[in-house]
Amino acid sequence: MVTLAPAAAIVTWAAVRLAGGDFVLEGGHGTVGPRDVVGAALVAGLGAWYVVRLLERRTGRPGFWWPLVGSTVLGVSLIGPSYLADGVDALALSGLHIVTAMVLIWGLATTLPGYNACDRAHRSRA
Repeated sequence: MVTLAPAAAIVTWAAVRLAGGDFVLEGGHGTVGPRDVVGAALVAGLGAWYVVRLLERRTGRPGFWWPLVGSTVLGVSLIGPSYLADGVDALALSGLHIVTAMVLIWGLATTLPGYNACDRAHRSRA
């Protein structure tokens, strides 16, 4: 999942660029390029992997805690695009954050002991 997150982010970045998005940051901070996207997603992936492994060692229910921690980090990370960009660029940057987070949250959850999405869905309906 650590390598899949940058791949998903760069595909999303390329799709937005093809659609006309510029990824311009306000205040003369420049633009977000492919290296920035891959680098940020890789750092996020490595950090997420570390947190998941830490939760496995320190908690009895890492499958419960990981989605909560991951979605909280996603919420905090969305501050950046909303603060540093405007309009469509802020929306595009937020999309990159969301795509990367969804790959990491779901993907790393599947590595946790006892994870089975079908069983969880079935138990929640019972």
